[in-house]
Amino acid sequence: MAYWKLGCNWGSGKPDFYDLLIKKSIVICAHHRMRKGDYVAVTRGFRVIGLALITGERTPTTSHPELKADFEKKAIEYEEWCYVAPAKIWTLPKELVFEYRLQQGIRQIQDSNIIKQIRFRLNILMERQLVEDCAKLLKANHNLILTGAPGTGKTFLAKEIAKELGVMDENCELVQFHPCYDYTDFVEGLRPVKVDEKLGFERKDGVFKEFCKKAFVDQKDPFERGYKKLVEIIKKSPKEIYNYRASDSNNKAFDLSYDGKDIIFIRYEGDNNRTAYKDRLRKLYYHYINQGITDFGHINNNEMKEVVDCVIDYTNYRSILQEIYNLQAESNEVKPYVFIIDEINRGEISKIFGELFYSIDSGYRGIKGKVCTQYQNLVPDDDIFSNGFFVPENVYIIGTMNDIDRSVEAMDFAMRRRFAWKEITALERQSMLDDDDAWGGNKPEQLVIDEIKRRMNNLNDCIIDKSAGGDVPRQDRIGLTEAYQIGASYFLKLGMYNNNFDELWNNHLKGLLYEYLRGTTNIEKKMERLYSAYSN
Repeated sequence: MAYWKLGCNWGSGKPDFYDLLIKKSIVICAHHRMRKGDYVAVTRGFRVIGLALITGERTPTTSHPELKADFEKKAIEYEEWCYVAPAKIWTLPKELVFEYRLQQGIRQIQDSNIIKQIRFRLNILMERQLVEDCAKLLKANHNLILTGAPGTGKTFLAKEIAKELGVMDENCELVQFHPCYDYTDFVEGLRPVKVDEKLGFERKDGVFKEFCKKAFVDQKDPFERGYKKLVEIIKKSPKEIYNYRASDSNNKAFDLSYDGKDIIFIRYEGDNNRTAYKDRLRKLYYHYINQGITDFGHINNNEMKEVVDCVIDYTNYRSILQEIYNLQAESNEVKPYVFIIDEINRGEISKIFGELFYSIDSGYRGIKGKVCTQYQNLVPDDDIFSNGFFVPENVYIIGTMNDIDRSVEAMDFAMRRRFAWKEITALERQSMLDDDDAWGGNKPEQLVIDEIKRRMNNLNDCIIDKSAGGDVPRQDRIGLTEAYQIGASYFLKLGMYNNNFDELWNNHLKGLLYEYLRGTTNIEKKMERLYSAYSN
């Protein structure tokens, strides 16, 4: 791999073409031998304003007729000798822009200090962008699957995505699916208990239901959040009296005040103060919320009386309940919770999730997605899921999986469509090798890391026959897809063998690749090709 400098305007008074590079996702190679996997520092004058990773082989500009008009507009020569290459480009944020005092338009960078600065920024940018992109996907869909080649650090990435959403460690939980994992572990089931020296069974929440309960309660309690907001409004009102409009047929405006414990309302001028007791409001609120009722204006008077077991001023209670619900819905204080399912496709998905495939849908989060679980009749009345289970709006699910794992249950389409999917490639996660923390304090010298990347790229190119020439017979080609490429996590094991690449091959890579090829023809010749690529 090499590092290059590319100035984004050629000659005094000529147009700046950085926007063209961004628009077309390319770098201009001219006659220079830039290659896939090389990095490019894009400069404007002496300032490095962007960094690029070349993602494909260079081709003559003239093989891209769609570029001709743009090249003429930007005064770039549209000639056969002028090559371009596809690239992933990052614009440097202001705090990462740095100087490289060299005037030539294109040249290979030899200055070790500049290369070090490029590596440092690339590691930050590649990791940051991937995490940000995945966090946006998760935020929009509530459910996300990270899939891709083995060893690409998907589990670590899932935790970083959770942090990007502002999730604290205590609000993030990780489980790993396996063939023995089932519904009783995940949702709920009967567990043996010993009572008076006798063995019995008791319903217990599974790990996901328990997590959802914690997330729901720790929303600061929807009722509590709305009640708190209403009290704040009352306190900020003139003379701490809030004028609101009731939801009765007369649609009259009444006054609310707060006595430090409960809300006080005055229905008519000169009327005695009446108390809307907080405990009664809470009981009524959850009685109707658990039934999916969020319009409190027309709830039944007699039913309200039965719920609180006393006579109340129905009109005002209805209005205050509606006010509390509206305010909690507008609040942005809800804490996000992230539930990570590692190796999600190693379990029998339909069996584990059961009826939850409905309630985890992003369109049915909250009360509207309520379902009766298999042991619903055993859920106690004081449980927040006593009238049915639902996944709170502040719960996000991340699953990780290797699509090539042939020992696992396939994920059915009903479950697949409830997740957004993000493929994590070996190349884009190669930046792990530059991370000090990834090596656990045993990071090798940069020359060794560069060699690791070369060997990794060569091996992965061979896996997908990228490097296969016409002299390789079809029966000797590897014939695998990018899903079988090997991620950086495998190469982090090099430190265990004092940077001996042969030991890494024999103890970790050889066995994995042999399993990839099991059942194909000419395995030994294919293994020779793979080892040759790795050793090159």
